[in-house]
Amino acid sequence: MAYQTLALIFSGRFFRLGCLALLLSVSTACSSSDQIEQQSRTAASAAQTVLMAVDAWAAGAAPTTYAVGTLQSIGKTLADAGEQIRSAETSEPAEQASLAKAVNDLSVAVTRAEAGLQAGDRPEVQDAQQDLRLASRSLATAYAKYFAPKP
Repeated sequence: MAYQTLALIFSGRFFRLGCLALLLSVSTACSSSDQIEQQSRTAASAAQTVLMAVDAWAAGAAPTTYAVGTLQSIGKTLADAGEQIRSAETSEPAEQASLAKAVNDLSVAVTRAEAGLQAGDRPEVQDAQQDLRLASRSLATAYAKYFAPKP
């Protein structure tokens, strides 16, 4: 009798764990679009943060060490966002690729701005600012296409 009770308890726990694992896998499978949306928004926010930091540096309102540190941190954030966008499973591979490219372009511009800041090269930083603005617009366009209603 005790053996049967113990067997039922364990089988119930395994059943619950199995249901939980199934629920988590289903919710993960359904969240690729959510993941892409979240990471796209993160990248857009990161781009705005970089522009504010670089603008503050250009105006003399932020020290170089602060601006460089901000760009280094944002560079890591963009790399992570880009990787998560690329690795998400989606039924919109062309639109996903456009989002990933825009995030990559942002990363390249951040690296360029960081190098310009460290060298004290204002023209290089200004060129990187333009690249950041262009990549931000590309990200916004790619985001709109990815999440546009499908016929």
